[in-house]
Amino acid sequence: MKILFICRHNTCRSILAEAIARRFLPERFEVASAGSEPLGDLHPYIKNYIGAMGLDPADFYSKSWEELASFHPDIVISVCDQQHGEACPNWLADGIRVAWDINNPLEISASQEEFDEQCHQASASLKRRIDKLSGYYFENMSHDQIIEALEKLHGI
Repeated sequence: MKILFICRHNTCRSILAEAIARRFLPERFEVASAGSEPLGDLHPYIKNYIGAMGLDPADFYSKSWEELASFHPDIVISVCDQQHGEACPNWLADGIRVAWDINNPLEISASQEEFDEQCHQASASLKRRIDKLSGYYFENMSHDQIIEALEKLHGI
C-alpha cells in the first residue's frame, strides 16, 4: 500500500507525516511526501525535530510531486490546514484522497521553543492517525470502506 502525504510547500507537516509513517508503519506500507510548490531545503527547526525523533534529517527534503510521477499512490493524504482557509493542492492521481487538517507549526512559531511545542502537537495528532493506519489491511477492504476508515481518522 503506497501512501503519499501532501501539503503545498512540503517543508513541515507532510515531511513530519512521512517521517512518522516511515518509523511506525509496518513494512507493507510505502510512504512518501511531496508538495505542489516545494520550497527546497527544510527549515532548520524541522531538521532539528526530525533528528530528535531519531531519524536522519538528510533523508528528507522538500520536493515536488512531479518527482514522484512513478510512485502511483493508493492513498493521498493532504495535511493542509483547510480549517483556517489554507490553500491545499489537489493531487491528480487515481488514488483515494482524504484531508487531515493539521496546523502548520512554522506559521505560528517565532522561536525554537514555540515551534517544538506546536510541532509536538502536530506530530502527536499525526502519530495517533498513523498508528490507526497500521492496523488496517486495505487490501481486504473495498474502496468505500477505505474512504470511510480514512475519514474517521480526520477527527482523532
